[in-house]
Amino acid sequence: MEKIATLLPFALMITVIYFSVKFFINKKSQPQNIEDLNNQKLWKKARWGLYIIIPFIAVLDILNNDVVGGNKNIIPTILNFFITKYLMKKIIERRTNISYLKLTTAGVSILVFLIQVGVGRLI
Repeated sequence: MEKIATLLPFALMITVIYFSVKFFINKKSQPQNIEDLNNQKLWKKARWGLYIIIPFIAVLDILNNDVVGGNKNIIPTILNFFITKYLMKKIIERRTNISYLKLTTAGVSILVFLIQVGVGRLI
């Protein structure tokens, strides 16, 4: 586990670089139709809820690992980010009418965190 802890900063740096490059590539490509453009606008609004809640989930995850006696890692928080992103994009693609996208995204992220904690307690 100590080897993983030493490689974690590099994994985070690679993740940040990946998303930065992906952002600039996606910025150059234009959406094909109006529905894609609308989905992108909705996701841009919804992702701020995820950016706001993820630091708190990282702190709660570290505290949870500290209470249980596990190692302090943020891999579950990274998984939470991607799972919430996937779920919210699927919700947006279904054309579900959501009034508060940021709040909904934060709620989905908290729900994913609670499921992760529940599974972690069972294992």
